[in-house]
Amino acid sequence: QQAPKVPPPSQAPPPPAESPPGPPAEVPPPSTSSSGIAEATILGSNLSANNSAAGSFEPSGGALAQSPQMVAAVQRQAETASQSASPETGSVDALELLAASHRNLPAPSDGRWNRRYAPRNPYVHLDTAGNAAYPMQPTQGYEDPAMFKKYDLDALFFIFYYQQGSYQQHLAAKELKKLSWRYHTKYLTWFQRHEEPRMTAGDFERGAYLYFDHDSGWCQRIKADFTFEYQFLEDEPM
Repeated sequence: QQAPKVPPPSQAPPPPAESPPGPPAEVPPPSTSSSGIAEATILGSNLSANNSAAGSFEPSGGALAQSPQMVAAVQRQAETASQSASPETGSVDALELLAASHRNLPAPSDGRWNRRYAPRNPYVHLDTAGNAAYPMQPTQGYEDPAMFKKYDLDALFFIFYYQQGSYQQHLAAKELKKLSWRYHTKYLTWFQRHEEPRMTAGDFERGAYLYFDHDSGWCQRIKADFTFEYQFLEDEPM
């Protein structure tokens, strides 16, 4: 047998060049959150068990850099623990409903407009003798229901709108209803049929109506085509 031929040193291939060492792996900073503490605790216990079995000890930074699978497993365990510690679904839904109700609180403008009378001049006018120039107390006849039958519509409307919350307002409303006027709770004014309704349904009627304009003209006006919904009809017994 012939020995294998060895090429001379000049014809031997050059040895492979060594690659430069890469930068050291970055170690994440320690976390102070509850999930970070849980990760560090679980990781420390796993490292202690591995080091005791191998008979050597390596710092936690080197272990993190050399075993990304272990880091991913620890993160999954921490996420599972945090999800199991979250509140129940029913409690979360209740808190969301409570927050939604707080965002949709009724505004003061959603209520009815308070039309309580405020005098333009609250001071008492005195005569030369120092007495009040006009009566300070209403007469007894002013509270007599029979007196309200003698008042015209202008007086009844004035008493209703400028004696809010009084017994006189109740008597004025009672007399207006006797005269076939009906109070609209949405527009806060009185309506009366000008003619028979052209359309009548279970919850509304449509036609021409008289209404009392107390805001701009203090007079009666005609609404030619108006739909009166019964849900806005004030029908309390007088």
